[in-house]
Amino acid sequence: MTDRRKTLEMDFAYTYTIIIPHKNIPLLLQRCLDSIPLRQDIQVVIVDDNSSPAVVDFDNFPGSERKDTEIIHTSESKGAGYARNCGLAVAKGRWLLFADADDFFLPGFLDVLDTFALTDYDMIVFRAESTDSDTLRQVESRQEYYGRIREDADWEALRYKNGVPWAKMISASLVRNHRIRFDETPAGNDVMFSAYSDYYARKTALCSQAIYCATVRKNSLYYGVVLENLLARVRVSCRYNRFMRKIGERDKRVNRYYYVQLCRKHFGWRGYLKAVWIYTRMECPDMVYETFSGLLSAKLKKCLCQNPA
Repeated sequence: MTDRRKTLEMDFAYTYTIIIPHKNIPLLLQRCLDSIPLRQDIQVVIVDDNSSPAVVDFDNFPGSERKDTEIIHTSESKGAGYARNCGLAVAKGRWLLFADADDFFLPGFLDVLDTFALTDYDMIVFRAESTDSDTLRQVESRQEYYGRIREDADWEALRYKNGVPWAKMISASLVRNHRIRFDETPAGNDVMFSAYSDYYARKTALCSQAIYCATVRKNSLYYGVVLENLLARVRVSCRYNRFMRKIGERDKRVNRYYYVQLCRKHFGWRGYLKAVWIYTRMECPDMVYETFSGLLSAKLKKCLCQNPA
């Protein structure tokens, strides 16, 4: 046994901990679990976010028959960020992986992970495929910069541009040492977790092999249009931009004013005014100025075109 493996087994009870938040989609959760082979060095943690007994059979909850799976039931309905933090609190693996309950891992993914298991990387980023959740028909990957995730790519060019926790191996030590946690918000809970992970990671690898399938599902949190969720995304994007400014990465900031526009489109002036209030108070002042000066310029240009001299 190598010194590296001795250290691994001495410090951690498992090689991998896979954390899965869940709410009211037991059949899809079972599909996700079925994609994870049983292995003694894997800990699976499911955190149920107060699912309805009308939807979920708690006497036969997915994963209850698996020896490698720990199930945590919460009653607070605080969302996926809170659920993931509950999972982090009991994680015992050297490496952390995250999955959404309506997604799944691709066949052979553990063979890929095992090639990195005994390395000293802080994080390894893999590719993720995407399919329609119902038909499993392949669609364009939901993963940003999918084609640029390859071994010879420049990590610095991709740092802070992959704001999701899935399709990554993240060192548990990195997360513990820097006390990185998910935001407990209705939406966008993973944005700052990913930003902090990227910031503190000093040794990162990129791998062009796909290990994960991020599905497309119409009723999912990602695609649902709910005012509370849109306002949460406005807040989180402002926090992200302020963090980028703080660490000297101003060019990595992203203008998410379109979330404000979505509030107006779907919820009228009431939703729009709420979003504008958050945006103007929390966003970087120079980005607010650029946004509204650009909108004013576009409106003036339109008026001039409609009323030529």
